[in-house]
Amino acid sequence: MKRLKWLITAVIVTAGVLVCNSALDNDSWYVLTEGREIVENGLYYQDQLSMHEGLDVTVQNYGFAVIFYLLYSVLGPVGVYIGMLILNLVLCYLIYKICMLISDKKVNLSLIITILTDLLLARHFITTRAQLLSYILLMLLIYLLELYIKTGKTKSVWWIPVISLAQINLHGSMWPMLIIVTATYMIGKGYKKKPLVMALVGLVLVGFLNPYGIKMMTYIFTSFGVPEANIFITEMMPYRPLGDGYSMVLYGVIVGVLIAYILGKRKRVRARWLILMFGFLALGINNCKGLSYLVLVMLFPLAAVYKDIPIEKWGSRKIRWMVASWAGVLALVSVVTVAVIRIPNVIDGPNENMIKTMDKIDEDVGDKNKDEIKIYVNYDMGGFVEYRGYKAYIDPRMEVFIKSNNHKEDIFQEYYYFTNSYRNDLSEKEFLEKYDFDYLLVAEDERLYDVETDGYTMLYEKDDENEEEGMAKGTGIRVWKKV
Repeated sequence: MKRLKWLITAVIVTAGVLVCNSALDNDSWYVLTEGREIVENGLYYQDQLSMHEGLDVTVQNYGFAVIFYLLYSVLGPVGVYIGMLILNLVLCYLIYKICMLISDKKVNLSLIITILTDLLLARHFITTRAQLLSYILLMLLIYLLELYIKTGKTKSVWWIPVISLAQINLHGSMWPMLIIVTATYMIGKGYKKKPLVMALVGLVLVGFLNPYGIKMMTYIFTSFGVPEANIFITEMMPYRPLGDGYSMVLYGVIVGVLIAYILGKRKRVRARWLILMFGFLALGINNCKGLSYLVLVMLFPLAAVYKDIPIEKWGSRKIRWMVASWAGVLALVSVVTVAVIRIPNVIDGPNENMIKTMDKIDEDVGDKNKDEIKIYVNYDMGGFVEYRGYKAYIDPRMEVFIKSNNHKEDIFQEYYYFTNSYRNDLSEKEFLEKYDFDYLLVAEDERLYDVETDGYTMLYEKDDENEEEGMAKGTGIRVWKKV
C-alpha cells in the first residue's frame, strides 16, 4: 500500500510540473553556452559569451553548466526536460523522508505535505535551472540534520561537507544558504552541538575547494542589491501578496500555515523551524526568488505538529485498496495524457519566432565567423543569441554585467536606462556608435524597433499579430543590419 501511495504521489507532482512548465527555462540557453565553452576550451575567468571584452567573471554554476550541456548534447531538449522531472521526484522523496522522520512515519500525512509543497513550487520554481539541484541539496542537508537530532548518531552530519562541496561547484551562489541552515540547527536543546560545530567548520573549509576561491563563496553578496534589477527582473522584485493568482494563493498558504502552527500542538514546534520560516519569509518579501526556500521549509514541520491526526487508517483495507487503485489509475492516465502533449513539443529554443529569426541571421552571415558578429538583443533573449554562436550585448546573467563583479563597467544599468524612456543618458545615435553592432534584433515594444539612422537597413521583419509568441507574447520582431 505504501508503494502504491508513493506512486500516486509521484504521478500527481509530475502532472503538476507538466501543466505548469511546458518548455526549457529561458536561462537554459546561456547555461548551455557556458557548458559548451567550458567543455571545448576549459574554465574561463573573463567573459567569453557576450560581445564585451575584459569583463571579469565567476561562472558560479560551472559544474551544473557542464552537466547540463553534456546531457543536452546526448538527449536534446526533451532529455533535459525529462531530467527536470526526475530531479523533481528526487526533491519530493527528500521532503517525504523529512516528514516521515519527524512525524514518526505517518505516511499519509507525509505524502499530503509533500504534494502540497511541490505543487506550490511547480508554478514558478521547478524549472531547468541549477536552483533545482540547490533545492535537493538543501533538503538533503535538513534531512541529515533532523536525522542527527532524532537519533543522536553523528554519522549523518559528517556528510554535510560533501553537500558543501557539491553545492559550491554546482551552484555556488546559493552556497551560503547551507551555512545559514546549519547554523540555525544549533539553536535548540536536547542534542550535542559540538558535532554540528565541527560539521559547520568542515562545510566552510570545503567551500574553498572550487576554481574561483573566495569569489565563488561570496558571489551572492556582490550580485544582489542592484536597485535597477529589483525593478526590472521579476524574480528580483519584492513579493506582492495580491500581485497575481499565484501570489494570492501563496499568501493564503503562508497565513494558513501560521494559523496551523498556532492551533496545533505548539510544544512540538521547534525554534529552528520558525527561524527558517521567518528568515526565508523576510528574504522572499524583499526578493521573490527567496519565496521558493520559504515554500521548502514552511510546510514540513506540520508533519510533527499534526502527527496524531487519525488520517493513516480510514475504512476497511479493501476500501483503501480500491480507492487508492482508482486514484492511481486516474492520476496515471492524466499524467500520460499531459506528457504526450507536452514532452514531444519541447523545442530547441525559447519560441518558434526566435528560432526563425536566428535562422535568417545565420542565412545572412553565411560563412563568416559568428564569434566576431556583435548583436544588440534584449536581456531575455541574449542567452539564445549566444547559444546560436554570436556575441550578444547582454543576456540574463545580470550579475556579469554589473561593475561590482566585472570590475569594468555597469552594462546592466546602461541597458536598463537606455531602454526606459524616462531616463535616456544615451541617444540612439550615441549608443549605436559606441558599440558598432552588426545586427540589431529588437521587438516592437523596444526603443530601437524604429531605429532612425542611415547606418542600418532592415534585414527581416516578422509581424506577430496573429502568432502565439514573438520575442515576447504579442510582439513582432525586426532585424536591422549594419550597412
